[in-house]
Amino acid sequence: MTDITTIPILRSPDLAATAQFYTGELGFSAETAGPDYLLLRRDAIELHFCPPDFADGRPTESCCYIRGAGIDALHDEWQAKSVPGFRPFTLRPWGMYEFYLSDPHGCLLKFGRSDREGAPPRQLTDTENPR
Repeated sequence: MTDITTIPILRSPDLAATAQFYTGELGFSAETAGPDYLLLRRDAIELHFCPPDFADGRPTESCCYIRGAGIDALHDEWQAKSVPGFRPFTLRPWGMYEFYLSDPHGCLLKFGRSDREGAPPRQLTDTENPR
């Protein structure tokens, strides 16, 4: 059971705009899996998108947690690009270094790694990083 993969299915009211943001700003590759379905990939990260499920057009709130020691490079890349919706690393009380990114349609991507998975991110200030 070590090869288990989680693939979130997130909501988007505009799949074309979602594809443009993720490919243009975040470096994902887009694949259309149907008229109302979008697949996005970057390395081992795979995200799926479909339209909201409310008939009146309200967006469905969604969130995805992406975990692993390799997230520091994504953080540094997107911070350097000043990607809209980006929030830098923070050491959380539960021992995780996390950063967040909200896409233009309200999907929140949370990236985290344990404080035991490598050195603290260099972007944290001394007061945020007591080690």
